[in-house]
Amino acid sequence: MEEYTQITIDQWMQWKEDIRQKLAETANNFVYIGYRLKQIRDSGMYGGAADIFEFAQKEYGLGKSTVSRFIAINEKYSENGNSLEMKAEYRGFSSSKLSEMLTLPDAEIALINEKTTVRAIRELKQFDAEDPEQVQEAEEAINPMPAAGGVIREYTPLEKCIIDMFRTKQATLQEVLDLLAQGTAEGKQQAAELLTPSDQAFHKKGLVFLFLYEWGQGVKYKLMTEPEPRSLTWPEFLDILAATFEPLESAVAFYDDMDAQSNQGEEPVATSQQSGESEPETETEQITEEREDGQDGESETLHGEMEPDGQDEGEKSAAGSSPESVGAPDDNADALESGDGETGAAGGSAEGVPADPGGDGNLSEATIELIDEIKFHTDRAREMMNNTDAPSWRMIKGRLRAIIDRVDVLIRDLDILEQEEEEE
Repeated sequence: MEEYTQITIDQWMQWKEDIRQKLAETANNFVYIGYRLKQIRDSGMYGGAADIFEFAQKEYGLGKSTVSRFIAINEKYSENGNSLEMKAEYRGFSSSKLSEMLTLPDAEIALINEKTTVRAIRELKQFDAEDPEQVQEAEEAINPMPAAGGVIREYTPLEKCIIDMFRTKQATLQEVLDLLAQGTAEGKQQAAELLTPSDQAFHKKGLVFLFLYEWGQGVKYKLMTEPEPRSLTWPEFLDILAATFEPLESAVAFYDDMDAQSNQGEEPVATSQQSGESEPETETEQITEEREDGQDGESETLHGEMEPDGQDEGEKSAAGSSPESVGAPDDNADALESGDGETGAAGGSAEGVPADPGGDGNLSEATIELIDEIKFHTDRAREMMNNTDAPSWRMIKGRLRAIIDRVDVLIRDLDILEQEEEEE
């Protein structure tokens, strides 16, 4: 038989009205609401209802699953798991984000902060649900894989994720490589800021789910085969990124060479005998082979038809600016049951990395960014052409291909804008 705590009718009325008021306030009060529901549950006073679920339905229009999530949020995110106050590290999180996080393993909670979107959390959970053995078998089947310059290369899972992340963002990659070529701390920080315009981005590929945070927080990634996420500083991650694409100067040429070998079915040329000196390991990854110096090759394939990932790269978490409004009880129930309290474009596996705009709800801003990017690459190409001493035709061609790619995306976005205006 259940034991109930003794309360006065005044206490019961206060708690009941407290819940009603908090439902109309911000998402941070979901911990508060969960605590009050627990108090009423533990008191056994349901105002004629059979249990806390029927009570919450009659009083506030809350479904059973919503009540359960309010209580679970309190137990997981409140101080000591049983208080009115949210733990400091979760303040600013939206209710839908807290709800999505309930089923994440404790080790992966460290990957989430107030700027992580609900979509990123959902994709992380989908990543966790995949069969590691099947994914690893598929990864090993394409390793070694053809690299630029006609060589063969054993890429690590992290390097494969990096390569996939930039496949439709080659103009952004070129800017990053140009910044890293400066060899300065300032250049590295600018590269990090370029990759995280909203202070956070993510990408998943194969065995790796990668999170990029702001400069001070660094980079973390989850390997499907390991329980704990790995951490890198931004300089460490950027060193791995640079080594992945070296020694080529052109991002477009890297993918052109790789795709040309894959499409033509050519046997890659083996690298020369290694000297026996191995690359030093970072905390997380070892670059297993270097490309042979001077074998940068050149593909005649023109990749002007690359499609961008189509997502809203400018998406930001609602918690990053103002608290998320709870709204009416029915709205709260929907938000908690489905986790749809935040918007996120469907599809794709990357977020936050700029250069391929065109997602829902942000077309005008994305179009302006595309125009600016086209101007940037045009100016750089002009500077290279004017260098009469030793113009780098390979880099010039890389810039021109990046311009063609951006123009294709720009035309597509303008078509969408025109269509939307006609529909209005």
